Amino acid sequence: MAQKCPKCGAAFSVNVAQPPSDASSPTTGMPTRMVFAVVGISLLGGIGIGIGIGAVIFSDATPVENQVAQQPNIPPAVTSTESPLEEPLPCESIETSKSETAETPSELIAPADNDEPPTREAVVSTTEVVKPTAGRIALESIPEATPNKLDASMSGFLKSHCQDCHSGESPEGGLSLDSEAVAFDDPEVRRRWSYLFDRVAQGEMPPESAEAPTANDKETFLQSLGGVLTRADLDQREVILRRVNRNEYTNSVNDMFGIEADVSRVLLNDSTENGFDNIGSKLSVSSEQLQTYVDAADIVLDQVFGPAQAPRTLNRTINLATSKRTTVTATSGERILSDGVVLFSGSKYLPIYEGAVHYAGNFRVRAKVRAEQSATPIFLHIKGGITGQISGHSVDFFDVPPGKVTTLEFVDRARERSDTLGFALIGGNPSWSVDAANYTGAGVFIGDITVEGSIDTWTESRKRLLGNIDPSKGTIADIESVLRQVARRAFRRSVADTEIAPYVSLAKASLDDGGGFEKSLRLALKGILCAPEFLYLDEPIAADLSEINGDRLNDVLASRLSYFLWSSIPDEEILSLAEQDKLADPAVLKSQLARMLADPKAERFIENFAGQWLRVRDIDFTVPDRVIYPEFNQLLRRSMIDETYAFFREILNKNLSVQNFVDSDFLMLNQPLAEFYGIDGVKGLKIRRVPRPENSLRGGVMTQASVLKVSADGTRTSPVLRGVWIMNHLFGKPSPPPRSSVDIVQPDIRGASTIREQLAKHRADASCSRCHNKIDPPGFASESFDVIGAERDWYRVRKGGKYIKKKLHPHSSRNVLYKQGPDVDASGSTPDGRQFTNVREYKRLLLTNETAMPASMASLLMSYSLGRELGFSDRQEIEQIVAQTRASNFGLKSIIEAVVLSKAFRSP
Repeated sequence: MAQKCPKCGAAFSVNVAQPPSDASSPTTGMPTRMVFAVVGISLLGGIGIGIGIGAVIFSDATPVENQVAQQPNIPPAVTSTESPLEEPLPCESIETSKSETAETPSELIAPADNDEPPTREAVVSTTEVVKPTAGRIALESIPEATPNKLDASMSGFLKSHCQDCHSGESPEGGLSLDSEAVAFDDPEVRRRWSYLFDRVAQGEMPPESAEAPTANDKETFLQSLGGVLTRADLDQREVILRRVNRNEYTNSVNDMFGIEADVSRVLLNDSTENGFDNIGSKLSVSSEQLQTYVDAADIVLDQVFGPAQAPRTLNRTINLATSKRTTVTATSGERILSDGVVLFSGSKYLPIYEGAVHYAGNFRVRAKVRAEQSATPIFLHIKGGITGQISGHSVDFFDVPPGKVTTLEFVDRARERSDTLGFALIGGNPSWSVDAANYTGAGVFIGDITVEGSIDTWTESRKRLLGNIDPSKGTIADIESVLRQVARRAFRRSVADTEIAPYVSLAKASLDDGGGFEKSLRLALKGILCAPEFLYLDEPIAADLSEINGDRLNDVLASRLSYFLWSSIPDEEILSLAEQDKLADPAVLKSQLARMLADPKAERFIENFAGQWLRVRDIDFTVPDRVIYPEFNQLLRRSMIDETYAFFREILNKNLSVQNFVDSDFLMLNQPLAEFYGIDGVKGLKIRRVPRPENSLRGGVMTQASVLKVSADGTRTSPVLRGVWIMNHLFGKPSPPPRSSVDIVQPDIRGASTIREQLAKHRADASCSRCHNKIDPPGFASESFDVIGAERDWYRVRKGGKYIKKKLHPHSSRNVLYKQGPDVDASGSTPDGRQFTNVREYKRLLLTNETAMPASMASLLMSYSLGRELGFSDRQEIEQIVAQTRASNFGLKSIIEAVVLSKAFRSP
């Protein structure tokens, strides 16, 4: 449910289920500073802080509109009775969802003859990718207020060119355009009319069979409708008080206190919109969520203050050959030597039980290793946690060279008392049991293993917080000093005396009650970590930030900039510039942008933005069939992820054109991935830039293994699903779902028929071919790659194909179990009839539209940076960004800079 903030009137999203009421909750109209005092009393009295926070959030709130709680495919009914577009636009009467619909952009390559607009259920992406349509909307075309009816130019155009088909009792497609009354203040109505705007602008409506409007009539209609849609979007846009998401909360508290607290295990997962988890309208709040912030604050403060006594230190050396707690035998895959063991099996982790720690903390581990019976380096995987259990985690992968023994060193954080380590050979014999005494294949020697720790400085975080304050002599003045420093960083701005007073009062009440200095300080800090000023990013409600006073403008920009690029609180330099009213200066913004992108914390932007845009975060959503794809392993998985992030990083750091995301003349590879791609000359685990081989199908993100894996299931590929995925996620062009009466086409994994043969029959239905003309081309082009992103000429099948004589492993006696199915055909044609024979040619066709990828990237970055979906009024801003960055050949860093300097970034 949307609520209005009692402080500024901005909207924020909460779950329909309200938090419980309490006698200590503030009354309606109570000033915010009084609300905080109530929070303190609730804490002191032992009442759950969630109730107190709920009181702060809900004190003055009044419902604005109901939202469907986290159910994107169960949309609310459209209730407007004024709009002639009240019925769903597609020919199929599929109910649609306003929270899941985007204003559909113009075509990526060339428009097909398709009169079917998408349904609300159809469109997953809510951020439209904006392309220039019929030119910019003239300022004089934008009315002063949102009208509730069509003007004469729009009515005349519809009557002359649309109402022959779209009027009467049975209008074509259920779309009636014979009423002048239109509720443009309804967001769903605006989305539908935005779609109509695009269809006319692209020449898809009226259809070719109808009389075409003159260029002047068409432009007049588009200017009138575009002006109305722009005004309505501006008038109806609400400022969303965006809650920090789970990732941002974790980064914020760790940067604030200089710790490494893992609070993600207690915070709830965040909902996503357009693939991003920082969209304010989706970041709702419930009583359960409020309680998690209390739990998270405890975890944070436990680590800040540390244990009451210094933890014990551990310095132990273990050798698996002599260990009494680790079972190694010649028949289980390990060869026992006098100074260590040699691991040959690639199907097991060799645990070090005697290395188990007895308390949490960071531990430094050194292990003597060498490649055995191998002339080249081999790869070793170190796993931490309770090895083999769900809580286990990957520490790292290492190159182990042959010859002399070398020492590998790493630091791992033990989170449980029983945490231990495990060693696994990557590429070893796949059998669990190997006759190690007689085995001639490669292995890894593991000698002495030294575990040292905890290497954490026990009092470091405490000293950072307290400075020179002696807790045994601390006063309320000392507590206030600490609280001011913490609140300034937590609230991301200067804090007034009236704002800090409730927390000081809370600590004083605890001191007076005999709570002691540390306990009282901790209680007040807990209140700050659960305060709305920390949990929500404060946003202005002025139409433009330039209309508000300088300090507010700078405060807002400080948070927007830091959460955009670092997913965390501003650092001292940004805060100081904001406090000096300097941050709003474009030159200062550009300077800070360059500094922030060069900071190691910018890696968060790469992983959060690229990881969600390309869905790399979802790489574990499916597990490849081990029979059909036995070569898939954890090192390959890790290399896939590293490739995509390294590719994005290379384009960002060197300000390369975003067209490289479509196709590039370079790849980012390490040895395992290069071997997987069939590319020679790349050695070692380090990802590096490699020239794309001539005639290679690789290049861009469409052909990266991570993208190919997340756009398929674990057994088979589907050109339909991949086509939809590519058009939606890469270019922001969502496709409508098939009618409920249409059977879903799935690949025949028995190999009896190809997906192309099945789709040919499916596309015989004209209503189906309209969409498949658009989504099938990228899907067919991607058929050259299998479920895990390997290049292929034929499909792998379990049954019905030819037997393959290929060993599971060079030293294995067994052949692969999959069989050779039908040949792959990756050819196709674009909606305008241009032919391609493979994905390389298809990517070249995509690049003929030079603004598609820049506009898509600008839209994605704008939405991500603002934490909201874009609307019709954002279109001209996107067009301006594309125009401004043309001189840099649409460099990624240039587009980011243009987004930061845009009016939208400085506006609600």
